[in-house]
Parts: sequence; structure tokens; C-alpha cells
Amino acid sequence: MNIKQLKQDKADLAAKLAALKAEGWKLGAVPAATRTPEQIAALAKVDTDIAETMAAQALNESELARAERYANDERAQATPNIEAGQDRAEQRPWGPKVSATAPALVQKEARHIALGNFCQAVRVAALGGVADVRLMAAATGAGTQVDSAEGFAVPRDVAPGIEREMFELGDILQRVDARSITGNNMTYNVFDETSRADGSRGGGVLGYWVDEGVAPTASNTKRAKIEMKLRKVGTFGVMTDELLSDGMAMGGELEEAFSYELTFQVENKIYRGNGSSAPQGFLNASCLVSVAKESGQSAATILGTNITKMWARMPARSQKNAVWLANVDTIPQLAELNQPIGTGGVRYPYITFENGTFSLWGRPVIFVEYAESLGTVGDLALVDLARYRLIRKGGVEQASSMHVYFSTGEQAFRAFYRVDGQAVPRAAMTPFKGSLTLSPFVVLATRA
Repeated sequence: MNIKQLKQDKADLAAKLAALKAEGWKLGAVPAATRTPEQIAALAKVDTDIAETMAAQALNESELARAERYANDERAQATPNIEAGQDRAEQRPWGPKVSATAPALVQKEARHIALGNFCQAVRVAALGGVADVRLMAAATGAGTQVDSAEGFAVPRDVAPGIEREMFELGDILQRVDARSITGNNMTYNVFDETSRADGSRGGGVLGYWVDEGVAPTASNTKRAKIEMKLRKVGTFGVMTDELLSDGMAMGGELEEAFSYELTFQVENKIYRGNGSSAPQGFLNASCLVSVAKESGQSAATILGTNITKMWARMPARSQKNAVWLANVDTIPQLAELNQPIGTGGVRYPYITFENGTFSLWGRPVIFVEYAESLGTVGDLALVDLARYRLIRKGGVEQASSMHVYFSTGEQAFRAFYRVDGQAVPRAAMTPFKGSLTLSPFVVLATRA
């Protein structure tokens, strides 16, 4: 009985049941008198599938409870030596214990010491010394036992620091809608709403003004299914024996290096990912709105009219959360945005600069290296990143080995992070009044 597989089956069955109930609700919303033979058959099949899935859930719960009970009995009878499933790091942490309310700097230093102490223990064991029992703990989380290549997984009290660093460092990551999942994929239903016209809002909901005692006409809503699957991004680095001699310094260097690189990789894909081998970036989202350049506009320029038109394409409910993402190449153009006043006069209503921060139309301008160079689509974007869904599983998985770089006196480290993401809206929205579509992701088209 594989406890890990049983837990995965539990999550999969729960997701399947939720999807079946949603489908049953959709089919059941059609009045019985108007259902087609196909709809009747489909509804009957959904009812059968729901019953079978609930029976499978009951069996899974029983098997999981039995497996966990047997595992607990085996642990109670085992010797106190290396034990699969036991995390020795929980009994004796790698670094100092600090309170959850301790200052952020104190917690960060504790993580650095823990990671450095872990790396030193790996080196001692790999060179034939006495192995720290915490290295052998086959934890069900981030820690694993020694593998055939003398590699060690980073324990749980060390690995989470890097993910925290990523979300603290990343101007994009800290603004997205990030959600943790237990399985390998996520399916969620959204209202199929691409227009605010009557009969289209909420995927087909329409309200009626009626007299007392008169029921409104029923509305049939349409929903769309969006599926996301975890992708894996990794990084690899080496540290010299000299650096390894200082536990805190080594932990700080490694955490910082991995944090910056993984942050770069994930945020770059949030910006422009293809949605196939990596998360789908908003530049490739179906809901993206691209504002065309002005007639006769010179290449590699930004005009006040461009900014105004971009702002006009951002939905009102997203304007309060929106930020501008731009390449540093755009600074000279943004700083000179102005409007003529009378004869020979100008004013600068668009951009403000205070305490080292640019604001454009009252919203922050964040200069990121993922943005395209001046004049290319993507050099300036107006986005509401709360409308970008990111899923992740666990924290950063790390491992270490000294053998591949033994001759040069270095230690090798790697880290993997499982993540996926995409813009939530399926398409740009047609407003109730007006002809211009709106989106929480707006860019300025190429000016060549």
C-alpha cells in the first residue's frame, strides 16, 4: 500500500467529483420538459459516474486509513536508527530555532546558518566522514535518503527559505494570484463571459424587471473549463570548499543565488511564456489587448496619446490594482511625456517622480528586465497581475553532491521548482456600452 499514491488518488477523486457535480448542475439546469435525448442520457451517465466516484472515495479513505495505521505500527516497533519516513531534522534542526515572530533579518540569518550547516554535513559524509543521521532521514517532504550518487536532499527546515525569498524579491511574483495545490494539475471553472451586453454577463445571466408575483425568465449560464499543469524549472550551481567552511556565508550565498535565478525564470515566463513547456505569459494570452501606434508616430517613441489609450482599455475594477511594467529604455520617453498648452507652452500630466519611484496616471511604474526594448511590443505594459493565476506545489526542492566536482574542490547544488500559470480572462471583454474591448493586460504595439 503506497501512502503517497493513495493520497494522490484521494485528491484526484475529489477533483473528479467536483467536475462531475458541476457538469450535473449544468445539465440539470435545463428544464426537464425541454431536455433532448442526448441531454437526458448525459445526465443519467453523470449520476452514475457520481455514485461510482463516491464509492471509490469511500474505498480510498478506508485503504488510506489502513495504510497509515500499518505505517505507524511499523515505526513504533522499529529501532531508533535510520528510519524511512522520519525527519531527523525535526528533532534537531540544522540551524538555530527562532520564534515565528522574530524580526525578518533574524529569521533570514537562521535559514542561512541552517543551509550552511547542512552543506557542511553533506561534504563530511561525501568525503567518508561520519554521516549526520539527519541526512539519512527519508522524509515524505523535501528530504530523502542518500542516493546512489551520494547526493542528499535539502531538508524541510532549509528549503522553504528560497521560495519565501522569491516572492519577497519578485516585483511580479508578489502581485500574482498564487495558489498551492496538492496534485500535479488544477482544473477550475469560470463563467464564459466575454461581453457585458444583455444576455452575456456572467456567462448568460439576465435580470428582468417584473410585476409582483411574476417570475423572471430563467437564465442558462455558460462556464468554461481551464486546466493548468505543473511545469518544472531548475537551477544548478557549485560552491568552493573555502566558502563551505563558513556555514552562514555559504547558506546566504546559495539561497540568494537560487532565489534570484528562480525568480528571474518564473517572472520571465509570466511575462512571455509559451504555455507549452512553461507557464503562459500575458504577452501570449488570448485576452491581451494591444494598443496601436498613432498615425505618423516615429519609431521607438511613446506619446501621451499612447498612454491615455492604454489606460482607456483597462477595466475600471482593475485600474486600482494595475501597475506599469517597462524596460529602462523607456525612461527618457516617459520622462518627456507632455501636452501642449497654448502657443509654446507644455505641461506634464502623465508622469510623476517622487522618492525614487515613477508613477504614470497615478499607478506605479516598475522597470523590469523582462520587458522588450523601446519600440517593440512589450516594452510598456499596463497589467493587473491579480488577474494572473499561478499554481505551485510544495517549495523549492534542492539536492547536493560533491562527486562531480571533486577534483576542483567544489560542491554541486541544484534546485527545482514546480509551477504553472496563465491569465485568468479567456478573452478581452466587450463593455456594456462602447466598442473598445477591455482587458487587465494591455500593451503598446510595436512602433517601427
